[in-house]
Amino acid sequence: MRRRKLTGRDMFYVLRTATAALLIAVAVLAGGCGGGEDASSPPANEEVAEQDVAEQTEPAREETASIGDVVTVGDVQWSVTDAEELDELVSNKGEYEPGNFVVVDITLRNNSNQDLTVATPFLTLVDDQGRESEAEIDTNFTYLYPEENMFVGQVRPGSVKEGKAIFAVNSDGEGFELRVGGARFASDETASIDLGI
Repeated sequence: MRRRKLTGRDMFYVLRTATAALLIAVAVLAGGCGGGEDASSPPANEEVAEQDVAEQTEPAREETASIGDVVTVGDVQWSVTDAEELDELVSNKGEYEPGNFVVVDITLRNNSNQDLTVATPFLTLVDDQGRESEAEIDTNFTYLYPEENMFVGQVRPGSVKEGKAIFAVNSDGEGFELRVGGARFASDETASIDLGI
């Protein structure tokens, strides 16, 4: 029997067939060596990758302080000394406003080397449904004496300011926390203080 010499084209078909057979064998072995894993579950390395992505995208959860605790955010320290719910506000001029309000007694220490003016975005009230309320400047100027209004005047470096902030809230709101910021508009640092109401 005479042997036929393989041409380049024949070699291509032989190699292609051998490669296909090798791939099939590897697939069969990989499927058979799974050790009874659930076919619907992702491989372990995919689970680790998904966990890494989740850790990168989820913001770090901050600890929640309580009334009387001092929290440091950037160059300032905040504490809440009292909080109460009111169903009406009455000004010293006899102006009256019914509604649902939370009044928070706040202490701020300025540890920076610059004067600070407290602005409403630095203080946000959040209820247990995640609804946010900022203090309205008009309400605070109408229903608080200037010396007790947190939004009046500046806080000198190394000084402490004590005052109040009024927040209008939903009638079914509860589980309030005060989220305080770094007293700089460029800062995104915050801390939360549980008001106990």
